[in-house]
Amino acid sequence: MNKYQLTRSSRKSLSICIERDGTVRVKAPTWLPKSQIDQFVQKKSAWIEQKRTEVRALEQRRISHTFQEGDRFAFLGQEYRLQIRQLLSQKEDSRMEIALESVIWESPAQEGSALGSFAPERAILRKNEKILSVTLPSANASEVKAQLERWYLLQAKKIFPERVAVFYPMVAKLASAAAPNGIGAVNRITIRSQKTRWGSCSSKGNLNFNWRLLMAPLDILDYVVVHELCHLAYLNHSPQFWQLVGDILPDYSQCRRWLRENGMLLQWEE
Repeated sequence: MNKYQLTRSSRKSLSICIERDGTVRVKAPTWLPKSQIDQFVQKKSAWIEQKRTEVRALEQRRISHTFQEGDRFAFLGQEYRLQIRQLLSQKEDSRMEIALESVIWESPAQEGSALGSFAPERAILRKNEKILSVTLPSANASEVKAQLERWYLLQAKKIFPERVAVFYPMVAKLASAAAPNGIGAVNRITIRSQKTRWGSCSSKGNLNFNWRLLMAPLDILDYVVVHELCHLAYLNHSPQFWQLVGDILPDYSQCRRWLRENGMLLQWEE
């Protein structure tokens, strides 16, 4: 039988997760006998080996980022070459605080128009040149990585609220007719850095999104936004919930499949 690591909680069902290194993690209710968990894992042995094979294949496809000149990073599904520019002097650094612009997001309906900027940030996305340029005092890989993460976070703090604003009225209109109590309001949107969760929605209307989704195509990001918005009407994964998701995004199953097959590629090496 496959070895596994067990986590017990107040959950009601059993689940199996295969991690990047092939570790099998099982989540189980506190009351469930160990013998039944063993039987469950044994029954799923073929599935576990299949998923381990898939994980190994994904690991082989993973880009090993160096965070050096010429490295490649994705933004909304498009790949950009990393350009590193080092500050030459403290005087230049002070000018950068005022002059540097960061093109952060262009609406498909308004291609070519910048909808905002964060001047103090030393990172620029040059879409036409397919370049993501960072300017720092040093080309140290850890500093470049930290700057890139800050840049992605800034973009996420703008893009996710914009996409929520696009889809909330659609979800609210459909939910008002389908859900018993309609749809709740969005209380707060938070951007996080997580390894295993793309988004979440609380009973208080707090939406959380993973900034790493900005490396995925826009339709994948939109699927996660719609998914969490639909939880404002159904705080579960019932057939009614999935019906609401499908009414907004008829091809949502393809997006779910994309995340299953490619989500691991959006993670940077730790």
